[in-house]
Amino acid sequence: MRSQPRIALPTYTLLIALLLVTLGGAALAREFAMPPLRPAGQMPSHFVDTREHLALGVESYDTPAQAAIFHAKMLEHSVLPVLVVFTNDGDYPIALDSVRFQLVTRDRAKAAPYTLDDLERVFTSIRAPHSRAQDNLPMPTPGRNKPHGFIPKAELDELKRAIFQARTVEPHSSVYGFIFFDVADLPNPARGARLYANGLRDAGGRELMYLEVELAPLR
Repeated sequence: MRSQPRIALPTYTLLIALLLVTLGGAALAREFAMPPLRPAGQMPSHFVDTREHLALGVESYDTPAQAAIFHAKMLEHSVLPVLVVFTNDGDYPIALDSVRFQLVTRDRAKAAPYTLDDLERVFTSIRAPHSRAQDNLPMPTPGRNKPHGFIPKAELDELKRAIFQARTVEPHSSVYGFIFFDVADLPNPARGARLYANGLRDAGGRELMYLEVELAPLR
């Protein structure tokens, strides 16, 4: 009986390598998907302003399993993603274009969310103009006085999709998105921290009372 031809070792090794590259590429190619939208009252932590019929719900993505929805290595860069949801159960829209978030940790440290530009700098170590020696040379040099750095397109796209950017929450509806905080040197930063939302306005332009939510209780 004729024996089956054997695959030469180098060829076999090449096939395994190609398979691993294909699987790795598929993993990198996975598209970022926002978590399902839930009303604020169904979030792990929430506060309801019964007078204004407005609720704020939050969930901190402070574990590796939660942060794994992002391509960007959030926790490795000391970035805390916080999912925020506004639910308007009233009959008039609430303006969010001037909303200001602030995180206050259990040690009373205060932080404002990163902007998209901030996040790009965090994940690419982009340096500002005039920050390199060649920027100060008396002769022209490539890229002189320009910021430099790189962020993979998949990571930049997901940050643009994820970051909170709602301008209004319409009556009987909800809006949501992520805000991101610098939590370097803070162990378990969500524990005992509180999130404040200021600058909310009703349909007549009147500023509403701030909303306050505890991210996660101290244990």
